[in-house]
Amino acid sequence: MNCNERTAIALNLGIPDRVPIYSETVIQNQIYEILGEKNKAVPIRLIQEGLTGTLFKLAAPLINRIGWSNRQIEKFMSKKIEADIVLGYDCSLAGYSAIFNLKGNRQATDIWGKLYDLVADPDGSVDTPMYRQGLLTTPELWDAWPHPTPDRLYKMLYPILADLQKRYGERIYLLGSLSCAGLWEASSGGMGLTAFSVTLHRNPDFVRRMAKYYETIWLATIHATADAGMPALVYEDDLAYKSGPMVSPRVLDEIFGPSLRKITAEAHKRGLKIIIHCCGNVNKLLYLFVDWGFDGAQALEPTAGVDLAEVKKQVGKRMCIFGNLDISHVMSQGTREEVEAAVKSAIQAAAQDGGFIMGKTNSNYAVKVENTRWMIEYTHRYGAYPLNLA
Repeated sequence: MNCNERTAIALNLGIPDRVPIYSETVIQNQIYEILGEKNKAVPIRLIQEGLTGTLFKLAAPLINRIGWSNRQIEKFMSKKIEADIVLGYDCSLAGYSAIFNLKGNRQATDIWGKLYDLVADPDGSVDTPMYRQGLLTTPELWDAWPHPTPDRLYKMLYPILADLQKRYGERIYLLGSLSCAGLWEASSGGMGLTAFSVTLHRNPDFVRRMAKYYETIWLATIHATADAGMPALVYEDDLAYKSGPMVSPRVLDEIFGPSLRKITAEAHKRGLKIIIHCCGNVNKLLYLFVDWGFDGAQALEPTAGVDLAEVKKQVGKRMCIFGNLDISHVMSQGTREEVEAAVKSAIQAAAQDGGFIMGKTNSNYAVKVENTRWMIEYTHRYGAYPLNLA
């Protein structure tokens, strides 16, 4: 059984030959280590300090106009997938994140109206931009922002996703995605949580209008993913803190539920599986994930109080469970024995009747490549069906 067949069976809640393994890794130093290549990440001092920093700041408008920085992001997507294939993953997130415009050499905005700081990773290289605040703090500002049309977004995504699928799709099961565009995340992040909360209370119809716009963006993403030949996509939307949902599940469903149901229905109409990635304590949201129509749930953070066995008990007969190795210790500082124990525990909790895909909860700089190799090794050892955890 190949990686595409194995993953497809698990997503259909069946029992493949063994548990598939999913990668959401997007960390530069890990990618280049896996590929055995010199780290090609750009040192942040090069764009922020001295003469080169001054020149980069002056050139930022030209860089935006010619799309240089976003092309580097697109090229890195290929490296990420190549590394996943080398390491032995079965399925991989192909998330489109070339969505930024530079503001000088220290900040950037995304196409949704969020402001970010350009920050360094521990190696001193340019890291994923760090969200600072929303710029669209009023309905008037939101309306005035140059939001991309669904057609423009499709034209951005389709050629990149189609190229990735053509080059790698026979060797790994690819799940398309669009970064920072979840209905909740784009709406609340674009306004800023405080302004969004006030608007949600005083002007819920405007929030519904925002949701409707982002719905059209996700419909375009679905069509780009399907037309590219990819079999699935990941809808990314962090709806929870470690303590629980950021807002009442009732309100989430009332405001965003109608659009999410249309999004999942369109994905299914186009023959795609659609997975929700949601960090935090999602225990009170699991029933909504099913009701909204998602085929799987990913992250399910144990450090946020999410118990994989309980998730399997609640929704495992209706959606595929991804999980859920902890990145804060097991995958970053854990011993071989701790990784082995975590893999066995996850398989014991959620893999018994199929419908389970192994993976880390998230992508993080601290995760060690060695620990990831152990995760894959022990999933191969203990995840073959019929399961034998001895």
